[in-house]
Amino acid sequence: MQSKISSRWTLILSTIILSIIFLSNDYIFYSSASSNDSQKGQNNPQKVLFDKNIINLGLDLQGGKEFLLAPKLEEWLVDRLNSSSPSLNDRGKFNNALEQIDSIISKDPKFVLTLDIFDQYLNKEGVSIPNLFDGSTKDDLKANLDEALTNNIEIIHKRIDNKGVTEPSIRKIGSNISVEIPGKNNIDKLEELITSSAKLTFNEIAIGPGTHDFGNWHLQVAELFRKSTWSTLSDSLSIISLSVADQELPLLIIEDNKFEYFKNEVKKIKRIDGYFTDHDFLYLDASNYIDSAPENSKFIAIIYSEPIITGDMIDQAYVSSDEKINTSYRVNLEMNDVGSDKWKTFTGNNINKFAPIIMDNEIISIPRINSEIPNGECYIDGFANIKEANYLATQLKFGKFNLALKKVYDKTIDASLGNQMITLGIYAFIIGISLVVVFMAIYYKTSGLIASSSLILNILFMSSILSMLGATLTLPGIAGFILTVGIAVDANVIIFERIKEEVRSGMPPLSAIESGYDRAFISIIDANVTTLLTAIILYFFGSGPIKGFAITLSAGIVCSMFTAIYITRTIFNTVYYSKVPKKLSI
Repeated sequence: MQSKISSRWTLILSTIILSIIFLSNDYIFYSSASSNDSQKGQNNPQKVLFDKNIINLGLDLQGGKEFLLAPKLEEWLVDRLNSSSPSLNDRGKFNNALEQIDSIISKDPKFVLTLDIFDQYLNKEGVSIPNLFDGSTKDDLKANLDEALTNNIEIIHKRIDNKGVTEPSIRKIGSNISVEIPGKNNIDKLEELITSSAKLTFNEIAIGPGTHDFGNWHLQVAELFRKSTWSTLSDSLSIISLSVADQELPLLIIEDNKFEYFKNEVKKIKRIDGYFTDHDFLYLDASNYIDSAPENSKFIAIIYSEPIITGDMIDQAYVSSDEKINTSYRVNLEMNDVGSDKWKTFTGNNINKFAPIIMDNEIISIPRINSEIPNGECYIDGFANIKEANYLATQLKFGKFNLALKKVYDKTIDASLGNQMITLGIYAFIIGISLVVVFMAIYYKTSGLIASSSLILNILFMSSILSMLGATLTLPGIAGFILTVGIAVDANVIIFERIKEEVRSGMPPLSAIESGYDRAFISIIDANVTTLLTAIILYFFGSGPIKGFAITLSAGIVCSMFTAIYITRTIFNTVYYSKVPKKLSI
């Protein structure tokens, strides 16, 4: 029996030590923040052993940051138009209206286009929305727009809070989306995460590396830019010379200071030039090909517009370390059956060629195909840190936006509750726990103190789980924490009442303890398992705060069963199996 008790104490002490380790980072972070209020919330949590997560405070306790996002309606309308069949005359009037909008946006990037405003510009051009979009009215477009916004809200929620513990506030305001997230640094690269469309494609190169030698590639691209409709593009290009076999080869490049202008001009030309129906530009870092290229300049390659693989064909995206370089990370991709078949065919037919991987019209990797890939797997490497890799994997995992978004503004928001209310909430927590401890000590004597000690450990274990998950604590969360602690005592009350029944029937202390725990065990398990099943259902079918509540509830149930059954029984066995006979105090 003594060896059994020793092994039980080993598990208990190990759990306590682990809990303290998980919470030590919270203590260091918040104690350093409170000692310097001017930097509060701006320090990053430091890693303590293997843990760097902390319990974050919610919007009501510490405030956070708000982003107002608006749809890029001009891009959405162009996509809708390309899937419709207007006359060439009407398409020209559409483009004229968009050029006026482009002029406004160039002067004021935060200008938000609405369907009502665009309809006014179309009327000035003498064309109506039904003529452009196969009979769809303005109200039809508004309904489609509203549906796309709702879908985006769900995707943003999953990207920010895929575990259900961050508790952001995401809501639709008119045709805009407001995103409020607790803290100043709770989510890395938050702006990119909530505005990136995450449109992933694998494309085939038409003119560029792998399909042509270096000189022929650039000669063919230069020939394309002789088109008269591309004159504004040609004005943005520079020429550098490269000596090849005693000949000077002129190379077209886009210098860094002209790159954004060039892309904006391309966007306008795509609306009227049929060449871009089947082709598109790919911008490659020139310094990867020649050392003399200006810093951040780009070479132009041509790809086929129709992608080989799209993000919809990606089933899984997860991060791993690069096997060749321990300090580098990569994002592994697993495709569905359709994607696997396409990828197998494409890689088999294009060995030693390149397959550019493009996200939101920006190239993120251009791997060489060394052999046929039959299993639908590939990876994107070259990430210097795990945060960058996780950022991409998160975007791919939860899908792309059907409606591109842009940031209108961001601002810091203050805590909705004042410091006095927060202090009162903490006092309520301490007073509530104290009253439970006092009641248990008075009513159940020494046994009540044993239950109270397990209650304190329950709080420690629950806090460490929330810290390990990086959960967000709100004032209602504090109230829920108190409620969970109160429920945790319920198991001990059932056990103690069973023990008292056995003692009253004349059973000796050791036998009464064993019988009390055994008889109460089924009742406790039944109540807690049914509650746990409810929490699991809430987690899988809920979202946001509902999912967070389910996680907190599940953690509370597991911790309360461990402390109320396992720890209190271990303490009873330690006390009453010692050599000194004792009277049961209950």
